[in-house]
Amino acid sequence: MFKKLLIATDLRDGLQRLLQFLPALGAGGIEAVTFVHAVPYLDTGVRVREDKEALAAAQAKLVAPANTGGVPTQCLVRSGKPADVVVQVAQEIRAELIILGTQQRNVLAERLLGSDALSIIRKCDIPLMIIRPQLVQVLTAEELELRCQHLFYHLMLPYRGRPESKHLLAQVLDRLQKVSQPKVETCHLVWVVEDPIRRDFEPDPQEIARAERELAQVATQLTPYVSHVHTHVRTGNPVEACLELAQLLDISAVTLTEAHMTNLWNLSLSLGGELLRRIPYPLILFPSPEK
Repeated sequence: MFKKLLIATDLRDGLQRLLQFLPALGAGGIEAVTFVHAVPYLDTGVRVREDKEALAAAQAKLVAPANTGGVPTQCLVRSGKPADVVVQVAQEIRAELIILGTQQRNVLAERLLGSDALSIIRKCDIPLMIIRPQLVQVLTAEELELRCQHLFYHLMLPYRGRPESKHLLAQVLDRLQKVSQPKVETCHLVWVVEDPIRRDFEPDPQEIARAERELAQVATQLTPYVSHVHTHVRTGNPVEACLELAQLLDISAVTLTEAHMTNLWNLSLSLGGELLRRIPYPLILFPSPEK
């Protein structure tokens, strides 16, 4: 789906480990990788200046190996706010996908402190792949090498027939049509029928049948580009259903759009906000359609 990657690391999230797996990324179809690390300016109270000691320490840690497997690789360390630096570099190199880690925080903390992932996607029109640091940190070298070869192998695509769902489908189709590698082998379309007020409601059989029919139509759009397309209709809470299915379906990543995050800032339980906080699987987040 994507060939030119920008990997943003704070050097504590484990993403710098991917420097050792460039040949595996290349084997999966990745054609160029840029690593970037941002060092905040020092505020001494009198003036703002670069933290030269931190810059030097980061540059010593973020070094491309001798063997990159033929994948052009560069490592950049710059001063500034992380989100601003990532956006600037992504635009400079014309990245197709930004990979970054994110810590698990509750909704109040995100409302007060913000989120680098959301700040980045609101400043540029480049999709993000958000990887939980714990996932990278606990994998063995053998496991991480295999994952680097199959970053987009099995995708889950939540779909409910709404504008954000149709935009998500359009974005995924656009990438599949333009780039055959890295390959998407399997796509799981998931529609969760819910009642926003009652948790013990009896689902309408007609609503379930409608969801099944529409998902079947959506699946036909994906089948020319994806070897295996499966549809799943569930009832109940969308977040819980997606979390449960993700454990059963052997997925590589969940796809969403920025529109799925709409209610994050008013403490509502948006699908995207809750998955960003709770799901251990990587999330691929596409920009909103107005961008």
